[in-house]
Amino acid sequence: MKYVLNMVLASLLSAAAIQANAQQSTAVKILKPVIERQCAIELNDSRAWKASSYLMTEANKQAFEKEVCSCVGENALNDVGVMEIAQAMLTEEAKNELVRKAVLNSIKSCVLQSKK
Repeated sequence: MKYVLNMVLASLLSAAAIQANAQQSTAVKILKPVIERQCAIELNDSRAWKASSYLMTEANKQAFEKEVCSCVGENALNDVGVMEIAQAMLTEEAKNELVRKAVLNSIKSCVLQSKK
């Protein structure tokens, strides 16, 4: 029974790998809003963000946050493998770890890019 389940899972993961090339697959589209939300949480919890946005108006702060988190949502999964994305679609724990890792890896470059 375990063998059959493993074979089914392996074939599903293989299918996901094949589809991933087509514009980063449906999984990425599903994870993007989660990544953008996690980005906003990470930014608002960051001391550096609080210090750098202290003198901004609320409208400017929200616009900058939206721009940064949109960039993170677009770029966070660029360096993530297909198997990690497939794993994230299977378990909540894997999804949370992938989102956290992706946000932390891309947030700094997106802040710098948005400041230009």
